[in-house]
Amino acid sequence: MTPPGSTRRWLAEVMLKTARAESPAQDESEAPARLRRRPAELLPDALLALAITGFALLDIVFDLDNSTRYGPMPPLVVSTLVATLVLTLRRLAPLATAVVVAVAIAGPMLATPLTFTLWGDFLPLLLATYSVARHGERVPAWLGVAATVTTVVLVMLRNPDAGTVSNIPFAAVPIAIVFVAGRVLRAQARSHFDDQARVQRLEAEREEAIHVALAEERSRIARELHDIVAHCVSVMVVQAGAAEDLLDRDPSKAHAPLRSVQETGRQAVGELGRMLGLLRGEATRLALKPQPGTANLAELIEHMAGVGLPVELTMEGPTRPLPPGMDLTVYRVVQEALTNALKHAAPTTAHVVLHYDEQSVQVSVRDTGRTGASAGSASKRIGHGLLGMRERVGLYGGTLETGHSGDGGFAVTASLPLQAAPR
Repeated sequence: MTPPGSTRRWLAEVMLKTARAESPAQDESEAPARLRRRPAELLPDALLALAITGFALLDIVFDLDNSTRYGPMPPLVVSTLVATLVLTLRRLAPLATAVVVAVAIAGPMLATPLTFTLWGDFLPLLLATYSVARHGERVPAWLGVAATVTTVVLVMLRNPDAGTVSNIPFAAVPIAIVFVAGRVLRAQARSHFDDQARVQRLEAEREEAIHVALAEERSRIARELHDIVAHCVSVMVVQAGAAEDLLDRDPSKAHAPLRSVQETGRQAVGELGRMLGLLRGEATRLALKPQPGTANLAELIEHMAGVGLPVELTMEGPTRPLPPGMDLTVYRVVQEALTNALKHAAPTTAHVVLHYDEQSVQVSVRDTGRTGASAGSASKRIGHGLLGMRERVGLYGGTLETGHSGDGGFAVTASLPLQAAPR
């Protein structure tokens, strides 16, 4: 049973080349995935099995490994053919392959001692053990090596030439080496697979985060565009209507509202140009100005008064600087509420109250309502503007209340906690 030194070296090279030829992509973690492989993918293993079968038959005929002959020839040939040809399935069904190899070699030994050859018996046992260790889960791998060890023990008990103490290391060491090598390579392949899965998961999470950020940015830009366009267009419509009335009664006074339309249109074009420039990445070439905030409320109220909406501003409590985003939110709430009042309730007056306390800042915008208008007319104000205001306020953990006031007008009240961070 002991192979010569040159044969042992060749055997080690065969096992090393077999291990290198198996890429991580061939390591299927589940048996159903292996069963779905196409027959063409078995070609490398089939060629290997045929090569081993050919050398095993030559070994039987020409006694290449100098094994002592035992038993009749037909059972030996059948055992050799089964043990070598079944290696075609060593990756498709590794445990079944190991069991068939073990049974093909050990079965006839129970009836009569047979010759134990290097090519037809020992090499198929080693390759089947490696395959079940490399491609099987933990339990199948141990069952496969147990079948191999059992077969070797039976051969050593039944074959007089093999059953010597000096042959134990030559059988045990190669089996241990191929088993450990198979498990190590499987662990490396599994680690590689896990790393790839982790990278794909992180990439998917990154893409999802980018999509969420883009959606939030689109929503923010949509709110800004709505605030700019709705305010300017509403002012222009009111002023154009006033100019139309004056053209019939006093054409000389129609110039003022027409100039206001021109100025407001120019302002809208400038704001839209800045916004679109940011979208095109032209921020460095634009004469950008800071976003408006509570410091610009007086200018906004003066502008609204100039287009026909008298507004009174009241500041309550000690003023304090607000975070830029919250400062812009307060300004946009006042701007949207006054624009709605001008569009839906003019002629009317409005009152803006900005209240500071230790925990929050509150802004309230109330108009007196259009004279002679029905109470239900205020319901027409519920639109994208109020929904946008609610989103802005909710971003900072605040609340927004809208509805009829006691004097027949409409009230918008927003409360933002000073300690809240944007969500």
